[in-house]
Amino acid sequence: MSRPPAAHHAQLDALRAFAVGAVLLAHFSPTVHGLAPDLGFAGVRLFFVLSGFLITGILLRARDAIRSGESTLRAETRRFLVRRALRILPAFYLLLLANALLDIGSTRADLWWHALYLSNIPMGLDGRWRDLLTHLWSLAVEQQFYLVWPWLVLGLSRVSVPALLVGACAIGPLFRLGCVMLAPENTVAPVVLTPACLDHLAAGGLVAWLGHHGATAGPARALARKIGLACLPLALACTLVAPPPWQGFLTVVGPALQAFAFAALVESAAIGFAGPAGALLSWRPLLRLGSISYGIYLFHNNAHWIGPRILRQLTRYEMAYLPSESLHVAYLVVLSILAAAASWWFVERPILRLKSRFAP
Repeated sequence: MSRPPAAHHAQLDALRAFAVGAVLLAHFSPTVHGLAPDLGFAGVRLFFVLSGFLITGILLRARDAIRSGESTLRAETRRFLVRRALRILPAFYLLLLANALLDIGSTRADLWWHALYLSNIPMGLDGRWRDLLTHLWSLAVEQQFYLVWPWLVLGLSRVSVPALLVGACAIGPLFRLGCVMLAPENTVAPVVLTPACLDHLAAGGLVAWLGHHGATAGPARALARKIGLACLPLALACTLVAPPPWQGFLTVVGPALQAFAFAALVESAAIGFAGPAGALLSWRPLLRLGSISYGIYLFHNNAHWIGPRILRQLTRYEMAYLPSESLHVAYLVVLSILAAAASWWFVERPILRLKSRFAP
């Protein structure tokens, strides 16, 4: 018996484009960052929900193969980890190598934390953001998730998996609450440490579990999707500036609300939006950007470093920044897309062809 192939949900690529777009706006535009300081984090949380949905779906299909005797736990775990490594490691280590050779920012000082996918640990412990490689905290969270999640989903009984997912959804806000109560001055830890992100990863996983077991189309799930989508504007409003009395509340509850709303959004996109929303999420340029969103996210902060240097060379050192913010943001976005496209065609795509050889 051969396992069914994983479905490709095209509209999820469009959600990736929106997620990385939120990060780019937050990191490139001081005006947008001032108006919505949490926008970039919301984009990352959408990425987490997408990852939880897709990764848990892969593991549930692998679990079925193990239970049917078609495969083994060792084979499925190996297949999962090798395919994840081929997807994310080459471009990641290319970025680290380039930044280390060029001695950009604090890359060399923090090189081993980044290389071991532990970037979020020193940031969370000392409550301080890094420079151009600050964004690697989210990739560290995902990699730590990848190393633990397969053993849990593949090894637990069928009834234990949903309990795991619900429990993980609860851990996120409880951990953030603990951070706010025990170390209120540290605003980084409740964002970057892996337990603080579990509700987003697990919310996507819960949607995948419900869909895998045929529960997605039920009336209760349809109602939950509608409520989640209705909460989407409020979840996005949490990215706006909040007065200090509300800051702790939004640190704990805001991300949880986004986890719920984004899970409904991901589930609806996986089923397929119709009408104008479906047309937008099927727009080819968005799908193209979503397909290289990993590279865009990975390389975008380096546009801050290379962008002014290119302008200085082109203008004989008369200009390092374009005269308007909107033009300069567009310029940095184009640089990020070009770097991601080059990484896709010359690094990621050739290596991905090895998937069938090492982990068929």
